[in-house]
Amino acid sequence: MPNTSNHAAWIKAQGQALTVSDVPMPQPGAGEILVRNRAVALNPFDGIVQTLGSLVTPWLRYPAILGSDVSGEVVAVGPSVSRFKPGDRVLGLALGIDKLANRAAEGAFQNHVILRQEAATVLPDSVSFEQAAVLPLAIATAACGLFLEDQLGLRTPCVEAPMPTGKTVLIWGGSSSVGSAAIQLATAAGYEVVTTASPRNFDYVLGLGASRVFDYNDTDVVATMTKELGKRDMAGALAIAVGSGAPCIDIMSRCRGRRIVSMASPPVPIDDAPLGSQLLWKLRRLPRLLAGFVGLAIRARLRGVSTRSIWGTALMKGALGATIFNDFLGPALASGRVVPAPKPLVAGHSLHALAEALALLRRGVSASKVVVSL
Repeated sequence: MPNTSNHAAWIKAQGQALTVSDVPMPQPGAGEILVRNRAVALNPFDGIVQTLGSLVTPWLRYPAILGSDVSGEVVAVGPSVSRFKPGDRVLGLALGIDKLANRAAEGAFQNHVILRQEAATVLPDSVSFEQAAVLPLAIATAACGLFLEDQLGLRTPCVEAPMPTGKTVLIWGGSSSVGSAAIQLATAAGYEVVTTASPRNFDYVLGLGASRVFDYNDTDVVATMTKELGKRDMAGALAIAVGSGAPCIDIMSRCRGRRIVSMASPPVPIDDAPLGSQLLWKLRRLPRLLAGFVGLAIRARLRGVSTRSIWGTALMKGALGATIFNDFLGPALASGRVVPAPKPLVAGHSLHALAEALALLRRGVSASKVVVSL
């Protein structure tokens, strides 16, 4: 076990700023590994939990350590761990704020973190820690939407060239971190991918494996995509971008195949809630959020489309987590079937940089993911 001290960026309660301080050194239990973090990535959900924890993670115990995306070096392993050893370079999905764990030792925003072995992947030397950190939650969320039986239920990916299924998946929001992962996972499973992006990111998503890409800002995009996809056997749609549920429902209602939409984002933005007092924000935004969800349910029912909401860590409740992280992702990274995407945007080099990195994320980035190296 390491003798060094541990530090973390805490939130002491919902709506408070991050505070960097000493924390206990975690001890790995059965099936767990202790990792010295070298890079952490930030997700919009981190800011949402910070400001709206009682709404999205009501189980969360405070003080809490946020963050889901980590990469670093294994420094110790717990009993029954056979896949990892001290010195291994890994990426992993930190589950500290998830109901499955709900403990600070598993939060990403610290120097040393506990990972579960079924949520970690050995890194090839060709992938840097900053590149690796963009992947865990994006891969997990995309895998949940694509492969869980209560979502799209698609065939799982393989490292070798897959046998084509002859079916097409619509992924709305292909240049996002989840979209980038979903394109690669779906094509690795043998599905054709049609996606959306802004024109400046067309080449980017095509390079990840999409066969067609459409401009989501085009006022006729739903009609244009419906005309294109109406000729195909659809396996379902993944609605990733905020507000993309409605156009995906409209498109899938006019297509052949499975009329199902798995949604990874709300109908209206909720990542701009302020720290501190939120009364005015909630009075303005929560009625719109509720109306948005009700409107989507009515829209889907009237059009004969089934909808699902994705919880990005649900794959860890069954065998899919180990299938993706232990069996698929490491070899796929080594072979180049999966590439780290989008590119990391390094916003600092210490835990103290996380607050500004969250502010940068709230201001918005395109085809990149905010990362802090440690």
